[in-house]
Amino acid sequence: MRTGSSFSVGRRRVMVIGAAIAVVALMSVLVFSLVQPAEEAESASRPADSRSVSTDASRTILSTKARPSAAVILPGSSPTDSRLIGGQTDHLQFGRLVARAVFAYDSNTDFQARNDDLLRAAAPSPYGDPEKLAQDLTAFTPAGPALDLLRKNDTIVTVDLTTVAVSGWAADRLKGIGVSPGVYGIDVTGSQMIITNSGNPTQVTVLLGITVACPPATTYCTLDRVLPQHLQDALGPG
Repeated sequence: MRTGSSFSVGRRRVMVIGAAIAVVALMSVLVFSLVQPAEEAESASRPADSRSVSTDASRTILSTKARPSAAVILPGSSPTDSRLIGGQTDHLQFGRLVARAVFAYDSNTDFQARNDDLLRAAAPSPYGDPEKLAQDLTAFTPAGPALDLLRKNDTIVTVDLTTVAVSGWAADRLKGIGVSPGVYGIDVTGSQMIITNSGNPTQVTVLLGITVACPPATTYCTLDRVLPQHLQDALGPG
């Protein structure tokens, strides 16, 4: 509404700007509080120590209203970008490949090359944070004495994936915050068989929570986060 007084107009503009700032601040608080970090996973029995994985939910697509951007050139836009998981369009098949890449390895595996390959399919902003993904992968990477023992014992680790499914908890959360179609949270359950040259094989139950952006959100599936628990346990308040 206009008035005859320039002073009144200026005052109204200040009030409108102030109200807009307050709304933006409130929305930021609400988005940040949608998902809470959970306790670190207890997985000391695995050859790769994943207990240091960060589960800062404010950094995942589960708490971001990610929408497509024509200006973004996705790392996964070429099937050759990632040898292990690149060029996929089905979110569940993509999840299977990610889980196998993380959980199956042997004493000759070049873990740095594996991680670099997976990072080629990292989801860019607004769908992901490659730096956070790199931290996730590092937590699944044997190092120091664990790596020395793996090599000394000629260890072979295989994985049998029993369940790879969309997380119902994540689906509800994503719907509630209006994330773009094609963004999924995936829960993986499986068992690792750890074989060494010094004893009987050991079987270990493994869990994984994966967040991904796939078509139609992106051209090819891209990877946001890899967590050592199902997503509700890793990110949810319970």
